[in-house]
Amino acid sequence: MLAIISVSGIVIARVTNTDIRPANLRAMLFQLGALAPLALVSALAGVLVVPVIPASIFQVGAGLAFGSWLGLVYVLIADVIGASIGFVVARYWGKTLLARYLDVQTQAQLDGLTKRISWRGVILLRLLPGPAYPLVSFASGFSSISYPTYIVASFIGVFPGLALLVLAGDLVERSPLLAFGLAALVLLGLVIAGRGLSKK
Repeated sequence: MLAIISVSGIVIARVTNTDIRPANLRAMLFQLGALAPLALVSALAGVLVVPVIPASIFQVGAGLAFGSWLGLVYVLIADVIGASIGFVVARYWGKTLLARYLDVQTQAQLDGLTKRISWRGVILLRLLPGPAYPLVSFASGFSSISYPTYIVASFIGVFPGLALLVLAGDLVERSPLLAFGLAALVLLGLVIAGRGLSKK
């Protein structure tokens, strides 16, 4: 429910041209006091299910607002929740939703992805920049992979990128060049690692 409310707020913000950047996100979170972590986790989990804006805004914002360690804990919690929602929705209500809301081309892409889903595939798809996060969650829910295997593989795949984004958010005000250099270096490493895995 909190995720739905948060996503609705994000949609309203976009329609009204509210400036949502990591620095502004941090200011909004500080105003919420003790509820700030809950708001961040809910909003990030929501956009991992319905990607109305890039999740990276919240992930970098978590580093800005809470620092490297707490920020990483919060985004990992949100990631597990978002990944779980997509998986469960597909596993139990997927066929009905698929026929009702997705166009034929997206259904075909999801069907092709489902046939190749394994724990290795989940790690690869989460590791590589580019694939739509919800599509991987939904495809995994449609596949025969078990939930524990899926969630562990998803966690392993997203961890490097999340750690990078949160750390970059933590460093961006103190050392913007270092934050940018770190982000570029790790991103390059993820692309190289992803290509190596895909060849295997």
